[in-house]
Amino acid sequence: MKKRLLIAIPCFLLAALVANQMAERTQQQLLWGWRPFFLLLSVWAGMLILLSSRYTRAPDNRRYLLLSTLSGVLLSLGFPVSPLTPLIFVGLVPLLIISRGLFRWRGGPARWSMFKYAFNAFLIWNVCTTFWVINTSFLPGIVANVLNAMIMAAVFTLIHQAMCTLKGRLPTVALITIWIAFEYLHLYWEISWPWLNLGHAFAQYPSWVQWYEITGIFGGSLWVLWVNDLVWRAWDAYQVTQRFPRRRVWGIAAMIILPIVAGVVRWATYPLEEGSVKVAVVQPNFEPHYEKFVFNQNDQLERFVRLSESVIDSTTDYLVFPETSFPAVLLNDIERDGRIRRLRQMMAPFPDLKLVMGIESYRTFTEEVDMPAIRLQEGLRDTFWYDVQNSAVQLATGEEIDPYFKSKLVPGAEFFPFRDVLPFIRPLIHMLQGSVAGLTKQDEREVFRSGSTAVAPVICYESVYGAYVGEYVRKGASMIFIVTNDGWWDDTPGHQQHLKFASLRAIEHRRPIARSANTGVSCFINQRGDILQATDYGVEAVITGLVDPGDGYTFYTRWGDMIARISVFLAVLLLALTIVRSRLQRVNP
Repeated sequence: MKKRLLIAIPCFLLAALVANQMAERTQQQLLWGWRPFFLLLSVWAGMLILLSSRYTRAPDNRRYLLLSTLSGVLLSLGFPVSPLTPLIFVGLVPLLIISRGLFRWRGGPARWSMFKYAFNAFLIWNVCTTFWVINTSFLPGIVANVLNAMIMAAVFTLIHQAMCTLKGRLPTVALITIWIAFEYLHLYWEISWPWLNLGHAFAQYPSWVQWYEITGIFGGSLWVLWVNDLVWRAWDAYQVTQRFPRRRVWGIAAMIILPIVAGVVRWATYPLEEGSVKVAVVQPNFEPHYEKFVFNQNDQLERFVRLSESVIDSTTDYLVFPETSFPAVLLNDIERDGRIRRLRQMMAPFPDLKLVMGIESYRTFTEEVDMPAIRLQEGLRDTFWYDVQNSAVQLATGEEIDPYFKSKLVPGAEFFPFRDVLPFIRPLIHMLQGSVAGLTKQDEREVFRSGSTAVAPVICYESVYGAYVGEYVRKGASMIFIVTNDGWWDDTPGHQQHLKFASLRAIEHRRPIARSANTGVSCFINQRGDILQATDYGVEAVITGLVDPGDGYTFYTRWGDMIARISVFLAVLLLALTIVRSRLQRVNP
């Protein structure tokens, strides 16, 4: 114990040093950057060292602890923005080795031990790839990393139980379908966080997965899980025969290489045509923590105008501003807002110009309205109700402004998850500066039409959801405009991952993308997923390009996440079969 304590102390000292730096930078109104990464890893490393001898009762405890750590590292290195994407194909193998070892030790699932090792692996993966969420808000960021790791560990424990119970090829089917079912359900419940869906790993090399136009990201998840299973079974066979069968090795190589070749061939032969719609994208670069929401509004407006006027002319069709370009825009009388009038004045010499931008909006009501996000404002002179939205609007000459409300909201920051069943944590949400009432969202996707073109106004987090973006396309969108504000995460992998995920949306629906980031990376993305004219992080910039509007539907646009829906059905059947067989084994051991 003394030796372990001596090794753990430097980890905790490093954590204390990093925490002190973060506190000092907060006082100086400076961002944290990568510091949360070192803070979380040093704390967890110290705890693991102290617990290493008794993490579980398994006889190979320390070996399994190293294997689960290896799994977390491999998954992290296989995920953007690391260039080592092929490591994702073996990221789950160490956990599968642990699963088989625990079964042989106990002659049964040993579920609690499996959960602990899986939690270690998935916590490392979450911390290494999404530590940057802490830069937005400290405690909620920690909760997000730990909670997601716990959910993943629970799912893998279910997989472990099924693989220990089922026979033949069913364990492989269970691994694939139960995990994909989890990823699919993670898209839709109130603490949705699909960032680490395995299919997103290939955002690093979008040319590999041009077939996402058929499968979406769940085709990538299926690919990763299947190869992991093949590699694990080859390793398991090697433990018995002390050699790798050549047939297995060639099969694994073919499973990895052939989809990549198919993707690259499709990428190289995909027909790209010259663009016909001229789009200008503005990146104003207002730091969101300490600058954007306290900076003089008139000065902000004039920066937008200055950057816009430097590039727009009579041939410009669209101008794109980022998410929440302007705060507190009253929708009840939006045309009287001084900022809207100033922007219309800027656009007046160019009657064919359309401006698409994100705003923070609100509406007022003279009486209470039956809405989930309604709020009450009581004052000395009057009392009124209001709601708040994260909106996108299109300004065009002679057209009324019809806002679109962001509908994939960030849990905690933009709405209160499970507020009907967890009312007792409302004070905690207030303390963490979250929203209990939440933002108003809309049920249907909406496109901004003008002449023969229709634009999908995708707001920030919404661009992570493939089938969701497809709803805009089925509404007629020929182009996708992503408006975002990635400066919350500082210059970390967060904004780069968000950018790369957009490439997959372009492939899935074969639609060009114009991306405007307040702080982050603004760019154009063509139908092949190629990122063009990417701006640097942390600079004000404006770019222009010719965009080729897309038409027609891909297979994925029409049918959505078919692989995931089939997986949910099969996972339910396999889990039911697992329960039945487990009970029969208890009765007849």
